[in-house]
Formats: sequence, structure tokens, C-alpha cells
Amino acid sequence: MAEPVNNGVQFVKDTPYRGKDVWYFIQSTDPKVAPIGSPAILPAHQESGDTSIEGDSLDEQTKMGRVVAASTNEDSIELTSYMVPGDTANDIIIDAKHNGRQVKVWRVIVDERLAVVEGDHKAYPAMFGYGVVDSADISDEDSFSEMDFTLNIIGKLADKNADGTPGTFPLSDAQVAALGELYDYERPGEKEGEFADSAVTSTTTSSSTTTTTSHA
Repeated sequence: MAEPVNNGVQFVKDTPYRGKDVWYFIQSTDPKVAPIGSPAILPAHQESGDTSIEGDSLDEQTKMGRVVAASTNEDSIELTSYMVPGDTANDIIIDAKHNGRQVKVWRVIVDERLAVVEGDHKAYPAMFGYGVVDSADISDEDSFSEMDFTLNIIGKLADKNADGTPGTFPLSDAQVAALGELYDYERPGEKEGEFADSAVTSTTTSSSTTTTTSHA
């Protein structure tokens, strides 16, 4: 009789990454709106994002018992965010729904523990897919107006490159800091006037440089 084998156990003790550190970015597939080199768009004031990894399975009963086999992938992403003037994400979603366009979408985990260095910036784990807008619901109540939309992913969400390496999303330290902040610290007399609610910030990351510009 063979001796019993103890193969041990594997487990991790660490702090889970927070939902507030997961950001969703989108981009239009209309070449007039987003030609090669265009930045991804961060929908403003994201409330929640839900990624569903789903799909049907073949499930049949036979005389020999139940037979179950994998069948289809039906991944989807649902995102809810408040509507802010100047946020082109709303226009991208509505245009895609009305005109039958696809939308590129990234789910990015912005956790420093998971970051890898790429040249002069860091990159974070990401899932990517092409989605078709299933629905886009705009809610106008006594509180802020918000949009809730669902993207049905074509095929399945990808988290690896063609060569098998993990998929990543580039972000500079300044971009990461800007994700959760409305404005930077300033000393008396450095600026004048009130904080501009309509300020639009664009950032560009390349292999050699990172620039940030703000437009009121």
C-alpha cells in the first residue's frame, strides 16, 4: 500500500485591495473621436463598477448521470457614475448606443503592491475588452444626475497579452495621485479665484515623458 502524501496547503494573508482602488477607463472606437495616440477616458465620479465573468454551460442528464461542459463566455461590465459637464465618457456611451459602435473598456487595479515599473512610469494589472452598450440609464432625481451603463463584452475580457504576459495599464505617480484628488495643495497667493468645477485635466504617458495639462 502506498504511503499517504501530504502536499501541504497554499494561502495568502494580506490586506485585500479596495474597490475604491479599482478604476474603469473607456475609449471610443470612432477613429474621428479617438485616433491612434488618444488617451483613455476616466468617467467622472465613479460610484460603482461591476465585472461579471459569466456564460452558459451545457448541462444534460443522461442514464450515466449529469454531464456538464463549458459553452459560451458572456462577460459584462456595469458602471455607475455621476454626470459632470465636460465629461466625454457620457457622450461616448450614448453615441455608441445610438450608432451601434463598440466601446473599449479597461478595469484597472491601482494598488501599489501590484505595480510594475515600465520605464519612467508604473503599470497596473488590467483587464481589457471590446464592449457593446446593452443599456445606458440616466437618472435625474433630487440628488446628482447619474448614468448607469452596461457593456456586453465581445468574446471575453482579456488579462494577458498575446505572448502570455499579464496585461497592464500605464499610469504615472502624478496620474495615480490625481485619480482620488480634486485639487493639489497650494500656498497663499499662488493662485487667484475659486476652484474651477469645470476644469478638465488631460495626462499623457509615453515611454520617455509624462505631461499633465489642465484647462478651465
